[in-house]
Amino acid sequence: MKNKKIILYIFLVSIICIIVSFLSVGITKLYFSINGDTDYKKLGLEIDEYDIEYCTIYTEDFLDGKYKVYKLKNYYTNSMENFKNQLEDSNLWDKNKYYEYIMKEFSEIKDDSLIPIDREDLYYYNGKNAYAIFDLKNAKLYYYINRIFNHHVDYPKDLDLDIRDYINREIYDVRGGPQNDGRDYYVYKFTEERGKDIIEELEQNKKWSKNKIEEDKLEYFEYNKEVFDIKNGYFYYGLVCRTRDVNEKKNVTKENATGYEIGIYDIDNNILYYCWESI
Repeated sequence: MKNKKIILYIFLVSIICIIVSFLSVGITKLYFSINGDTDYKKLGLEIDEYDIEYCTIYTEDFLDGKYKVYKLKNYYTNSMENFKNQLEDSNLWDKNKYYEYIMKEFSEIKDDSLIPIDREDLYYYNGKNAYAIFDLKNAKLYYYINRIFNHHVDYPKDLDLDIRDYINREIYDVRGGPQNDGRDYYVYKFTEERGKDIIEELEQNKKWSKNKIEEDKLEYFEYNKEVFDIKNGYFYYGLVCRTRDVNEKKNVTKENATGYEIGIYDIDNNILYYCWESI
């Protein structure tokens, strides 16, 4: 009888421990979902709270955006292999790096010094809401979102072209100032299927031509010298006027022009290059 009581006691204690463990895990997950950092969950990977060893927040400001570095747990031999398989299977990640303009935003700070990231084994996120880099070698995830770069919605409507359905977009400059001066400089990448629709639109658009524009105008694309090598494309060049006079905006002449805009669509690679500048 005494042995039965001991066995029953051990059984009840075990059940209680299991219940407490489940409750603890549930409460912890609930806490992190409410109060914890969950930006890494937006990147299309199966990352759990317990996969994060720690997170270093460099910038988390409403206006400037966010910049964080997550250190991932790598205690088991297959941890990074599992993530590598996810990265390979995801259409949101690939090995094509960002332009150097964006790459320079990724670094770590140690003793007040900027340390560039290790570029040996990286995957790059191609979603529309953030820049992210997964470092398999060092088990780190870099997350960067800037209000200007990632939430700029002033699409080049003057091109009479619907370009919202892009794969990814690079932004080099945006205009600003009291008179809206400056430069808009974008590079848009499209799927092959979407590219066919764009080509059909351009064929009907009288603003665009297959005749390549002068090379001195191509110099405006200072970060994308590949535009000089485009063999099959559509090209557009026009004058712009930033005045508030609606009539002058529609009837731009050399006399009232304050700048220019250039559009180049690379048929072979489904890429649109766009530059608008006013001074």
